[in-house]
Amino acid sequence: MSRNRRNGRTRRTGFQEPKRFIVVAMEGRATEPCYFDLFRTAREHPMQYKPVSNPKDKSRPSEVYDRLDLAFRAYERSRDEGWLVIDRDAWSEAELDDVCRRARASGYHVALSNPCFELWLYLHKRDNRQFADRHDCQRALGEVLANYSPDRKGSFDPQGLRDGIEAALERAAALDQHPDTPWPRHQVTRVYRLVRKLMSGPTTDNTGERLHS
Repeated sequence: MSRNRRNGRTRRTGFQEPKRFIVVAMEGRATEPCYFDLFRTAREHPMQYKPVSNPKDKSRPSEVYDRLDLAFRAYERSRDEGWLVIDRDAWSEAELDDVCRRARASGYHVALSNPCFELWLYLHKRDNRQFADRHDCQRALGEVLANYSPDRKGSFDPQGLRDGIEAALERAAALDQHPDTPWPRHQVTRVYRLVRKLMSGPTTDNTGERLHS
């Protein structure tokens, strides 16, 4: 009889800690998925990024919630996290309030950008400036990010943003002066909260090279 058995202990062979999944449903079908590909998680790591597909191109906040809620049924709520990535855009305050209420009741997180997701990308390159609306923000991003244009939103290379992630985290967090509100009424992007989660473990770039530790 082995010493472990004599001591009342059984050695567990080949045991692996259960994986933790970060499940993300996004409003956009081009810009957001292109960017978040930066955080494709290494296979062996216990934290895995799982984007939710959007085959019918449904972008209303309520539709993003429904897609996440359906996809998240395959995961364990006690370990895993569900995230909605949505924009202020021209959606009504009532709809955004309702989606944030439903998300909170379900234990999901909301990474809302006001006016749009492109603000988060812009903060990788420049300090914040006030934008008139989402179109103004998208035009400004096209001036600082190679190969991005409002007409070809998914054509940019996300690798060009890698060096600016830490700066974007700092700039976005500094903008969020009222972090306890369900969603920001002023120009703020809360994508920084999701990116902090995704950076909590090693990820790889498209070549398999380690991106973050």
